[in-house]
Amino acid sequence: MKSRLLLALVYPLLIALPSPVEAALSPAESDEFNGQEAPAFSVTPVKGDVVSLKDLKGHPVLLNFFASWCPPCREEISNLSQLYKKYGKEGIAVVGIAVDSLVTPETVGEVKPLAEKLAIPFPVAIAEEKMAKDYHFKGFPTTVVIDKDGKIAKTFYGYHDDKVIEAAVQKLLPPAGSKAQ
Repeated sequence: MKSRLLLALVYPLLIALPSPVEAALSPAESDEFNGQEAPAFSVTPVKGDVVSLKDLKGHPVLLNFFASWCPPCREEISNLSQLYKKYGKEGIAVVGIAVDSLVTPETVGEVKPLAEKLAIPFPVAIAEEKMAKDYHFKGFPTTVVIDKDGKIAKTFYGYHDDKVIEAAVQKLLPPAGSKAQ
C-alpha cells in the first residue's frame, strides 16, 4: 500500500520533468523575422572546409537545424538534399546544423556517420549555442530561408514537405529566362 501511495505521489513529478529527448515541433511558418539581416555565422562542417554566411552572400541559403536521431528531421534532410540537387546549379545553398550538442550532447558523435549514411550533399556542422540563439531556434527541425542579400525571408518550424520549402526557394530565384547575377 505504501509503495502505491509513493508511486502515486512521485509519478506525476517524473512526468513533469523535462525529457532529454524532445519531440519534433508541430509545423508552423513564421514571417516574424522576415527582412531582418541574417546573423553572421561561420561553422566547420563535419566534413569539408569552413562555411560562413559571408561566403554565401549573393546566394539564397536554407539553414536547417536538426537532430541526428529525429525521424522528421531525417525526412526533411532528404527533401532538402533533393532541393539542393535540383537548385544548386541555380545558386541555392543549404547548410545543415545539428543541434545534438544543445539538446542531446551524448548523440553528437552520430552526426558525421549520419551525414555519410544519408550522403548529404551539403555541409553539415554541429550547432553552437550562440548560433541557435541568433536564429531564434526553438525546436527541430527548423529551417531558416535567407535571401541572396543576406536577409531572412521565412522561417519554418517543424517538418515541412519538399513542396512547401520548394515554393519558398522558387520565390528567391531569378525569374525563368533571366540571368542570375
